[in-house]
Amino acid sequence: PLRVLDEPTELYERATGGDARALDELLEVYLPQLHAFVHTRLSGELRACESSLDVVQSVCRELLSARDRFDFRGEERFRAWLFTAALNKVRERHRRLHAGKRDVAREDGRADTARAVAAVHFVTPSQHAIGSETATAIEDALDALAEDHREVITLARLVHLPQAVIAEVMDRSEEAVRKLL
Repeated sequence: PLRVLDEPTELYERATGGDARALDELLEVYLPQLHAFVHTRLSGELRACESSLDVVQSVCRELLSARDRFDFRGEERFRAWLFTAALNKVRERHRRLHAGKRDVAREDGRADTARAVAAVHFVTPSQHAIGSETATAIEDALDALAEDHREVITLARLVHLPQAVIAEVMDRSEEAVRKLL
């Protein structure tokens, strides 16, 4: 489940005050959710050639290098900023994939297996099988959706943003977001 920090916390107060280290700590808090979000937003073909962890690292690196432009406006807006940056990175990687810079047919589909391999040591074989089947079913279901539906579902259900913030992020009315959801 998403770890949502209670507001106001010292960490958010420090971020509001411009403390650069607080941004590092906030990113660390949201890293597991960011990784899950990126993994679910990668299309099947992109998942075959791009590690979700590489995408997450790229997002964090860019956000940390732009920390001087960070305008903290509360926890929900921070999450919207973070996950929108991740979504933009996924879209950038998708455009690059289809711009002829990579031959999708040559990929072996094993770019994102390290996490699953490591997790096997912490669960029973049946738990691993159930988890793998569930993850595959979720990935397949999200892959089958139109981009707008996939975006609203991941922002609402994975990132747990309120519909008003999703409407801002997607540049739509709250009513449109409700209907999409």
